[in-house]
Amino acid sequence: MGSLITALASYCSVTKVGGEWLVRIDDLDPPRQDPNAINAILRCLRAHGLHPARPVIFQSDHAKAYESALQKLTPHLFYCKCSRRQLRAHKRYPGTCRNAKTAVPDRAVRVLMLDRDHNYTDGFLGVIDADLNNQLGDFIVRRKDGLISYNLATAVDDGETITHVVRGQDLLPVTAPQRYLMHLLDLTAPHYTHIPCLEFEDGTKLSKQTHAPPLSDAHAPANIRAALGYLGLHPPAPLDSVEVLLNWSVNHLDIGQIPAKLPKYRRDNMGG
Repeated sequence: MGSLITALASYCSVTKVGGEWLVRIDDLDPPRQDPNAINAILRCLRAHGLHPARPVIFQSDHAKAYESALQKLTPHLFYCKCSRRQLRAHKRYPGTCRNAKTAVPDRAVRVLMLDRDHNYTDGFLGVIDADLNNQLGDFIVRRKDGLISYNLATAVDDGETITHVVRGQDLLPVTAPQRYLMHLLDLTAPHYTHIPCLEFEDGTKLSKQTHAPPLSDAHAPANIRAALGYLGLHPPAPLDSVEVLLNWSVNHLDIGQIPAKLPKYRRDNMGG
């Protein structure tokens, strides 16, 4: 239900202004990749009438673009040998390996974070003040196992092709580092809108890790109605098909009117 709420809000906000709603699958971690999960996500979107304007984008198809970005970032990179255990006691990366500029296999690649404030305006939250050096420090752009980081891949993809990003507030912490990478790569950052996430009564976000129940595609109209209810909207009773509900949603959903805190989701509520 949490994913449907975010997808529905982004779809409506983009469609309302005549934009193209796009879907991207972030599939950069093969050891943890589940093809069945990807298929289930796409099938669920289709069942709820959420069809992207272009073919689904897969980050795994963009390896060359990410490697090219790494090359461009070379003056800002260093090679880190620190283990997670060594860094556990630190709030942020302490700069231990900043002078390690020579490429070494089996080391994480970090980007040097210069002292700078990085403020931007969010479409839901307003002005975001991000002190990147103190809050984050030097962060990883390529893992020790050679896999490109989510932040670098997303910065490259969003900075090249996307004008607006609507996503959950759980991703707010990655926005500043992604914008910083776009700055270093001379890319134009999109406009960001981070809406509230659906939470259980104990404050945890709905996810696979917190055992959130999956939606039933067979109950798509009821699911959309429930999602709209969390967003503060209540479509008239006669609206009972996916297409009609989506058309109503596009005309009535206003990002600025979404509650700052969504109603809590009960663990015994299977959400359709």
